[in-house]
Amino acid sequence: MVKHFFFVSRLDYKSGWGTLSINYLKELNPNEVIVFCNKKNTDINFKQIETLHKPLDYLKNPFLIFFDYLKIKKVLQKYNSQNRYSHFPVEPYCLLLPFLRNMFSKNIYYAIGTYSLELKTNKKTKILFNMAQNKFDYIIYFSSFTKEMVEKEIKFDNKIKKEIINPVIYLKDFKNKNYKKFKDRTILCVGELKPRKGFESLIKVIIHLKKIYKKNYKLILIGKSDNAFYKRKLLSIIKENDVYQNIRFEHNVGEKKINNFYKKSHLFAMLSKKLGNHFEGFGIVYLEALFYGLPVIISRESGARDLLKVSDKIKVFNPDETKKIANYVSKLFKNNRKINPLIYRSILNKHLSINKLKLRKFYRKLI
Repeated sequence: MVKHFFFVSRLDYKSGWGTLSINYLKELNPNEVIVFCNKKNTDINFKQIETLHKPLDYLKNPFLIFFDYLKIKKVLQKYNSQNRYSHFPVEPYCLLLPFLRNMFSKNIYYAIGTYSLELKTNKKTKILFNMAQNKFDYIIYFSSFTKEMVEKEIKFDNKIKKEIINPVIYLKDFKNKNYKKFKDRTILCVGELKPRKGFESLIKVIIHLKKIYKKNYKLILIGKSDNAFYKRKLLSIIKENDVYQNIRFEHNVGEKKINNFYKKSHLFAMLSKKLGNHFEGFGIVYLEALFYGLPVIISRESGARDLLKVSDKIKVFNPDETKKIANYVSKLFKNNRKINPLIYRSILNKHLSINKLKLRKFYRKLI
């Protein structure tokens, strides 16, 4: 019996939305789920129906929502309306709710990050989002930081039940854990090349390490780049400070190659910043780094600071504290005994056990 209807873009590991959607679905019985999507992925064992436009198309042209609603309505008419739950792990798809009206018993909205605020402030979607939020029965917040940022701007009905459940990941274990590291001490960052990811701050850390501590450490930045102006700005800072040999950009990197970078690097850092409506709801990449036994440096302007509740081994800094971060990195690399992969994998395992349990309990409550 189908109970759960998920609204997603595409179930794959190439995007944050895709990864999150898969990880939520893993906690449910495939026989009880239908996925409305923009594009199918036949490698994923859930029934998928291509009915949706790309999520950001809705922000540009909200009229598309009505046409997608008509297709969804035809599908829903085939199923019993009792105990039917809608799930919106891709925030823009919640704009369908005003049209779907009372077709679901409960509606679950997953507040991941930036787009909760974008839907509220965008002139084209503001009215629809206000109507949609009145139909939310549950909100799953990605982190305490997400909850704080969203509720500063959006006043939800007090009747809505709210949960903070940090993201979970499912990664295949790797056989050879004694792999060879890069010869030079290397800091890794994985994320789309955009200002809120804080790449400028990371580059400044490398500059301080070279000029103050005389350390020739390396920085690898992995992520797609659609912002040519921002890339030129970063390259200008690099050239100006003569750290061109220390910093490497990698774009369009496949999953296997990214995993090798995790294995071979010595430290993971992402110094995200809140810029307007844009912020890092959590950052799954921090969890991936922990999986590979890397120490992590987390921005205080990121939901991943919730990892402090799991372990005091996690280091959190304000993203502009670049000299302080450089000092920490210098001391960390000087004392190899502080970098024990087993410590960081155990932090991840504890985080996952807590949040998988929370997610399972939440889904059980729906029945």
